Amino acid sequence: MKRVAFAAAGLALVVGVIMLRDTGGSDSGLPTAPPPPTKLKPFVAEQVLVPSPQSRPSTPAGVVARGGHHKIQLNWSGDAPAYEVRWGARTKLVTRPGTQLNGLANDQEQQIEIRGVDSFGQRSQPARIKATPRADNAPYTFVDRFDSPAEPDLQRWRLTKRTDCARATSGDEDDHDRLVISSSCGTRAVTLRSRTPFVRGDDDSRIVIETDAPSTGGRLLLDLVPGPVSVQGEPVLPGAIRASISTDASGNSIVELVPDGISTKALPPTVPGVTVRWELVLTKNGTQLVRDGDVVATSPFVPPWREATALVGVAALAGDRIRAGIDLIGYRTAKADAPPAVPTPQVRVDGPASTSTHPIQDVKSGQLRIAMIPARESPPVTAVRINGVEVPLRPAVEGTPWKAGAEYPAVADLPKEAFTDNLNVQLVTTERVQVTHTDVELTGPKSVAQRQSGTPLIEARSTLGDPVLEVLDASGQPIENGAAFNRGRVVLEVRINALDAAVAGLAGFEVRLDGTHVATVPTTADGPGAAGRWRISLNTGSMAAGAHAVEVKAFSTDSGVHPETGYVPFLLKP
Repeated sequence: MKRVAFAAAGLALVVGVIMLRDTGGSDSGLPTAPPPPTKLKPFVAEQVLVPSPQSRPSTPAGVVARGGHHKIQLNWSGDAPAYEVRWGARTKLVTRPGTQLNGLANDQEQQIEIRGVDSFGQRSQPARIKATPRADNAPYTFVDRFDSPAEPDLQRWRLTKRTDCARATSGDEDDHDRLVISSSCGTRAVTLRSRTPFVRGDDDSRIVIETDAPSTGGRLLLDLVPGPVSVQGEPVLPGAIRASISTDASGNSIVELVPDGISTKALPPTVPGVTVRWELVLTKNGTQLVRDGDVVATSPFVPPWREATALVGVAALAGDRIRAGIDLIGYRTAKADAPPAVPTPQVRVDGPASTSTHPIQDVKSGQLRIAMIPARESPPVTAVRINGVEVPLRPAVEGTPWKAGAEYPAVADLPKEAFTDNLNVQLVTTERVQVTHTDVELTGPKSVAQRQSGTPLIEARSTLGDPVLEVLDASGQPIENGAAFNRGRVVLEVRINALDAAVAGLAGFEVRLDGTHVATVPTTADGPGAAGRWRISLNTGSMAAGAHAVEVKAFSTDSGVHPETGYVPFLLKP
């Protein structure tokens, strides 16, 4: 037995040495992929024709600059596929005739140059303008401009997320003086809940939000809910007001106002990264949704309540990740203050009870907010055990139906035994009920800012647009998808574009036909390109009948940006 044990120990030692040597980095002997190229040389195979640069793009016209709080908004007109914007020592590329410069010092004038950029990176002559960011001193009964180094203040806000898939933090890079909500939660809304109640006044009352949401493929939700609710589910809760703004992949936006709302004005195309001022206005005659001063939707609904919870949510439309910058949220209402708060405890639902529970000092009262989805038709859950004490559970909004598959927000007052750093929660039911969210409110005598540093879940990093390919016949007409055609000349159309606040510089792209390199098109004539359309002529006369494919790989001038690839198949007749 001793001999066996010794041999095993020796084997473990040898294995340990081998493992250390293998993880030593440069001595591992494992192949590493070379970095992607950032400069491309032109290449054209026989029987292939590629386009070449023509005249330079025209200078952007009609430039308008508007200074705001730590930012400058820019708009202009032009027909270039991309534009280069320069201010100070900074430069960025955009694909729409407008952008926003963030992270600027107030009262310091900025000199700005804007150039058109064509498909090959050629620049126009610059359009020049000056602008100065100015502090926003507009009056509000409640306002947060989110320009502290550590946001948000937990005395004012709570972030609601159903899993650990989202963050609310101070922004990074140029977004350092705004709040950034970043989410990989897909189509589920991530909600910022105000702890300051929205209290209607005798005159018009409104909630104001300045944000660049919804971005392309995103959704912005503004809710006023007459009850202690933290989530934004479907359908809209009884008596609540919701404004929903959705932007598709092409930058087109639509609005919905619930209940009974109608759109009154079409929204202009979204300019990625540019802040828009949204206002949900309650009047004596109904409700309005206002965008940058224009009424875009109205409803005859006059809420019967005086006080509501304000919720601001963002979500993706198709399961993508989303990043939203918020510059301001404010009320123009009757005066109200957030209740004093103490740090919130950890919550365990229907799991093993925590054996470590310590009292939290100076707690005066507490409330458990919970959202549930019943698996089938059944009586609603009306009680919950918190740290072993059973207490009543009531709907957060009166009249909310308990329905299978529908989210049901509820609330329970905490017993004194639950004023601890860990809460053990158990639903009093034998039915299958999914808990989608819990949120605890503890109030105390003190009210000081509660801030914690953090970084966004999604970096503010520029990326390349995806190459989109289409096969055309010799006359430039599209060939129906899946249709076979005769051998001969065909045209490959390559389109690269991106609806982002800023895009990475485009070094160019390579074209491969059935895996064979047939062309390289650089796009850095005067500097990086960003977007464009190119038509490449291919000769299929000597190719075999059947299925073939073209691959285009686009490369950035930044080695840290991943290349993007597009494919298109086609069929040749016998």
